[in-house]
Amino acid sequence: MAACVHRARGLVYAAPMKISLDWLSDFLVWKEENPRVIADRLTVSVGEVEHLVAQGAALAHCCVGKVLSVDKHPNADKLSLCTVETDKGKKRVVCGGTNLHQGMRVAFAHIGARVLWHGEESVTLDRAKIRGEESEGMICAAEELQLAAQFPLCTGHSIIDLGDGDEGVGLSLAQYLGLTDAVFHIDNHAITHRADLFSHIGVARECVALGLATWREDRPRYEAPPFSSKSLPFAHKVECKDLVPRYLACTLTIDALGETPLWMRRRLEAVGMRSVNLPVDITNYVTVEIGMPLHSFDLDDLQGDIRMRLSKKGEAITTLDEVERVLPEGALVLSDRKGIFDLMGIMGGLRSSTKETTKRIYLHSAVIDPATIRRTIIATGHRTDAATVYEKGIPPVAAATGFYRALQLFLEHVPGAIVTSSLDSWGDDGVPPSIPLKLPRIAKVLGTDIPESAVRSIFLSLGFDVQKKGEDALTVTPPLWRMGDITGAHDLIEEVARIYGYDALDTRMPSASITPPVRDHRIARLRDALKEEGFFEVLPLTLIGPQLLKRAHMEHVSAPEIENALGEEFSLLQPSVLPGLLEHAQENLRYSAGHLKTFSWGQVFEAGTEGHREWGMLVACKEAPGVMDDPLLLLKRSLFYATRMAGHQLSSRTLRKVPSFAHPGRAAEVLAEDTVVGRLFEVHPAVRSAFDLPQRCAVLLLNLDELLALPPTASTPRTVPQYPAVEYDVTITCTPERSVAHILTQARSGCDLLERLEIVDLFQPRDAQGIMHITLRCTYRAPDRTLTEEEAKREHEKVVAALGGA
Repeated sequence: MAACVHRARGLVYAAPMKISLDWLSDFLVWKEENPRVIADRLTVSVGEVEHLVAQGAALAHCCVGKVLSVDKHPNADKLSLCTVETDKGKKRVVCGGTNLHQGMRVAFAHIGARVLWHGEESVTLDRAKIRGEESEGMICAAEELQLAAQFPLCTGHSIIDLGDGDEGVGLSLAQYLGLTDAVFHIDNHAITHRADLFSHIGVARECVALGLATWREDRPRYEAPPFSSKSLPFAHKVECKDLVPRYLACTLTIDALGETPLWMRRRLEAVGMRSVNLPVDITNYVTVEIGMPLHSFDLDDLQGDIRMRLSKKGEAITTLDEVERVLPEGALVLSDRKGIFDLMGIMGGLRSSTKETTKRIYLHSAVIDPATIRRTIIATGHRTDAATVYEKGIPPVAAATGFYRALQLFLEHVPGAIVTSSLDSWGDDGVPPSIPLKLPRIAKVLGTDIPESAVRSIFLSLGFDVQKKGEDALTVTPPLWRMGDITGAHDLIEEVARIYGYDALDTRMPSASITPPVRDHRIARLRDALKEEGFFEVLPLTLIGPQLLKRAHMEHVSAPEIENALGEEFSLLQPSVLPGLLEHAQENLRYSAGHLKTFSWGQVFEAGTEGHREWGMLVACKEAPGVMDDPLLLLKRSLFYATRMAGHQLSSRTLRKVPSFAHPGRAAEVLAEDTVVGRLFEVHPAVRSAFDLPQRCAVLLLNLDELLALPPTASTPRTVPQYPAVEYDVTITCTPERSVAHILTQARSGCDLLERLEIVDLFQPRDAQGIMHITLRCTYRAPDRTLTEEEAKREHEKVVAALGGA
């Protein structure tokens, strides 16, 4: 939540959403004083409080002690015997501190206190003898009380030195160090839409609305100080004002950096930040209090005019963490004659940072387009706490509020601080929308009747403006700090629900019919049958690109375009499942042992239509196929079997109008009950080449909606034949002029006892163009007797005659 802390040697960032109870008390008079109750209420209605840290909890049974005497330990050269004045009288202890001296004030832990022994193992102190001398407690180093951040030099053999004197002797150590605060660690993932909550003032507003507190009359006010009539000492050239809709800046002079007040330093430490210097601490303080990251520059380090612009690809900046970062194209930066000195919204440059020699300061407050910040974070891989706040969309009103608060603190606490320029600003705070809200809709959405007076009170407590508009209707206008997340009536109803209390809403279990819908199991039967045939189901995306369509020779198809596509390869809705099947085959044929068999089905789209569901099948081979394992024949057989299992008998006939992606001589249309439902074809050699498919590849495209619109044929079980069958094989020769389908139809019509006629083998002579030898198996059976050999031969001669004349 905190802004970048400007440091010449490293940076420190506050953990996201650490909120100090003591800090909140600057704004609030508490009705509820129990931090745990406050945390629970915030968790339910605002954001989850993951931890509640009581600062002084680790310092129980510890006090400020005064060393009255220091004597050598009789049995140890490196130990001392000390008498210490405490809140429980004088205590005799053994201590190994190297900086011990009479009269110093120390951090004393009584028996019963828990300390980290040598900064590692947590132990409870007990009365002990050390080298024969009794010790009634412990004089502590910083790491033993988890105070290394406050006393970085008082670790190891150096104990905490609180200075000489009597002030505070006997006080509890937590009270003396000001560690009496409670800090809420709020998970910010639940409030990413609420940039106003990344601040103490934002959480204070929520506490008032939840009835946990009321506003203090003497809370901080943020008013503009008097500005000089002098212009800025440089020209400010803005090339991308649309990305910075609100901006304020001015210059100041100071006599010295000054010293950060103790109260400010303690508050920054409470939320995880370490004090750097006063100007930097002020900008960070305002960031945490108002939610507006600020930046101060050493004006004397800026050369010439200042340009606010977008970076060019390859430009670089050395940031405050002393890392040189190469910038992408389009990052928002400030530059002068010497180059870029600020990566706006993310981190300042090392060259222009505030330091000990700084006498002139350029202070600015900028609301930046969150999408630009987000793109820069992704491109650079560099995320800071300031950037995290910026990408949420800071409300424009925070820019002026934070800027005036920072100037107020500069003028009050920095030695000799004077505003030396006029206010350089543009933009405004915006105009929030007025949203109509019907009260019956609240009850309909929440399931609870909430009185109008309660609804009005909730909105007013959140800073909303409420006007009565007719019967059971209100017009609600959100405050300036809520323009980013309150856009409609649904948002207003959510505000009512969370402040009213989710636990106060009526608990009603939803009611609905549990009658299962009518299901069409034909798709499941198709899938199961194809899996039995060795097919794999693939699930490609329905989003494709124009290049994939072009490779599939489908560029003429008008595929609907996606307005907010992730990229060109995902810019179109698929007009067919064919491109996805071909792309999958290109990647996976190499892993197939023989034939690759896949199927896919899904919604396909065409501009100007609602689209339909399409079933696609593909068979591809790695090696040159024979006649019996030709992909087109394998695909046709599996298709007819699967559709038969689903209740449909299909047939095929020559496709007259062949599409550009199909082989012109090997394409058919598929029919069900004389209705054309699909196309069966071998993929055109040019398309095969585009997808690196070395041998023949067959594809089926079936209009699934048209097929399922036809009623399935109920399968009727037949009795098991009582009498045996007689089988004969016969081989015939087919030429292009003889249709196999016609031959089989003629053969079946010439014999009543022919039970089944099937193709069992195919053979094509190597040098015979278009000639095919087909072996047929003829099965004869009589329903009432066992056929004699003579009867079977007579029937077979009829079939052979029919085959010869067909």
